[in-house]
Formats: sequence, C-alpha cells, structure tokens
Amino acid sequence: MIPMLPNKASVEPVLVRLKDIDIPVPALQKANPDINRFSAGFIILREDPVELSKPHAFLVQRGFDGSWGGTWEGPGGGYEPSKDATIVETALRETQEEAGIVIPLEAIFPLVYRRTFEHKGLLMNYYTFIAQLRGEFPVTLSDEHLAWGFFNEKEARSFGTFDKEEARQQKHVMLESKKRTLCHIFINKERLENGDEKGIMHVNR
Repeated sequence: MIPMLPNKASVEPVLVRLKDIDIPVPALQKANPDINRFSAGFIILREDPVELSKPHAFLVQRGFDGSWGGTWEGPGGGYEPSKDATIVETALRETQEEAGIVIPLEAIFPLVYRRTFEHKGLLMNYYTFIAQLRGEFPVTLSDEHLAWGFFNEKEARSFGTFDKEEARQQKHVMLESKKRTLCHIFINKERLENGDEKGIMHVNR
C-alpha cells in the first residue's frame, strides 16, 4: 500500500482518496496550509481495440512557449477561484478546455495521485485524476497544444526525458515524474479503478 504522506516537495507522488479531496477548495487549502497553488488534470484511459487488458492513455503535447514546452501529459491546469468550486472541477474544466472532452463523474477512479513540488518559488500540489471512457470520443485540441494521441504502456515507457532542447528535437518527451505516474497507472489500473490500495506497487517503478 502507498502511504498517505504529508505535503513536502518530492518527485514521487502519493495516492489520496477522491472522497477526501472532493471538497471546497478553501477547505482543501485549510487542510494543506503550506501549499501556494493547486493544479489538477486527468489521465484518460480507453480500451485497446485489440488487447482489451492493455489500455491506452490519452495525452496532449504542450506548446513550446510555456513551461516544459514540448512535453506530453494528460490535460490539466491550475485552479481558478472564479470557475472551480473543487479541485475535481478544475481537472474537469481544464480537460474540456484543452481537449474538448467531457468526463462524466461516474467515470472517475476513487484513487488520485498527489504530487507536491516547487515551481518558480511556489509549493504546489498537482492532482492526477484517472477516468475510463468507453468507445470513441471527439477531441478538440486547444491552441496551447501541438498534438494529441493515445499511447499504451510500452509506448509511454519509450518516451524520452524532458530537456528544453531535446523537446524540440525528439517527437515524444515527458517529465520523469509524470512518466512514472502514467506507468504506475498502467500497472495498477484494476486496483486503482476499484479503490483497492492493498497490493498496489510502489510508484517509483
């Protein structure tokens, strides 16, 4: 089982329960007083059309103008007080804005990854939600992104590590922390979907 750790800057994410963080953001802030900013996003899974036991993950490629330009990741972004009542709403809104995908609440897994890290002098919590969508769904990519695609575990593991110059030269690059989280999702998909923390492998895999 992955321990429920307090907030501290770390490359490695921990698992938290959806029900524990699906609360008004002011309450989430009160429970995490050291955190300066909250962000969230989704890893959206769909079944492989040939091998049903091996899901594909939906990823988007960041534009080169912003932070970590050229990297691939699930859609997501920062909490906006005027738009989001909860951090779950942040992830849902950002996914719709960046990819045009509407995720039904019942598709969201009961376990969530939380990563705490420093960026530009701010301590941040990033929540990675997981959802399983059935069949085909339309994608409308935002102007902030370059491309989108579906990738299986083998393809995800082949992604290069982010380097500012390499991101422009290589076709597929990810931040190492997000790559580890994605691969961990592939390995533990059934347990994550069922909310079963017992036997879930360590994230650093």
